[in-house]
Amino acid sequence: MKKPTTPPRHHCTLSGLPAPARLDRALRDAFPQWGRQAVQRLIAGRNVTVNGKQVWLASWQVKNGDRIEVFADPQTKSAPVARFDERWIVADEPHWLVVNKPAGLLSHRTRWANTPGLLELAHARGDELTLFHRLDRDTSGLVVLARTEAANRYLDQIFKARTVTKEYLAVVATPNQLAAQGEIRLPLAPDSKRRDKMQVVRTGGKWALTNYAVLGETDGRQLVRCWPISGRTHQLRVHLAALDAPIIGDRLYAQETRFSQRLMLHSWRLTLPAMAPWPQRLFTAPLPPEFAPFNPFLADLQ
Repeated sequence: MKKPTTPPRHHCTLSGLPAPARLDRALRDAFPQWGRQAVQRLIAGRNVTVNGKQVWLASWQVKNGDRIEVFADPQTKSAPVARFDERWIVADEPHWLVVNKPAGLLSHRTRWANTPGLLELAHARGDELTLFHRLDRDTSGLVVLARTEAANRYLDQIFKARTVTKEYLAVVATPNQLAAQGEIRLPLAPDSKRRDKMQVVRTGGKWALTNYAVLGETDGRQLVRCWPISGRTHQLRVHLAALDAPIIGDRLYAQETRFSQRLMLHSWRLTLPAMAPWPQRLFTAPLPPEFAPFNPFLADLQ
């Protein structure tokens, strides 16, 4: 693993240790404002070097005189979102509500995370809504919630028929530039060792296809426009990681966090096809602040 090429966010030279110590404990002593779990996440995310060598073991032994550099800010767990924010609304219409979901918010409550998701927060504002598609907790962007039975039938048909066009923006870190455009045809299946992961398999998996186009590059990061033709769990995350182009901030498939503490994946555009009596509709979600450096690459697409 190569040492990060960006300047460190934090650094220190160890002194005053009575004996060699674990890296995580030495970091907590040097930066007492950081919590234990935040320090361990920084190390596991490959954001720490010791004397120029990248280290990802919290138990790594360090001593006086060692220089430690940290290439990301510590991440703290934010409090669960307590209420619906009206600023999330992209379209508030009689048949549906289109929302720009923030990263860190579930699409709906699950049995593993008993905190309100977007659907429950929308219900709390007095709406009776149906959720037809989900985004991962750490993915931001467009979600459509139906209000009427007519919208339910329409959305049910077009999502089942895969005629909805979904466009995502992903920021990836890659030592080798991706081809300007291409397609990724790699079947996916659940990981046999972790129920929360997917993996590329040669046989026995489900068909999965992603089209992509590179929009631009800055500071060793590429902005990639992605169209998932199939809709498999974690499809874009697994497909891009398989090309050695992991999405920045993806702790599950790449542990590539030195540029961002959030998953840099955003559901940007959603096109609902025409189907009588419904006209074609295009919705676009504003970009999160973390995507601001890439705005120039989108000027011709707005």
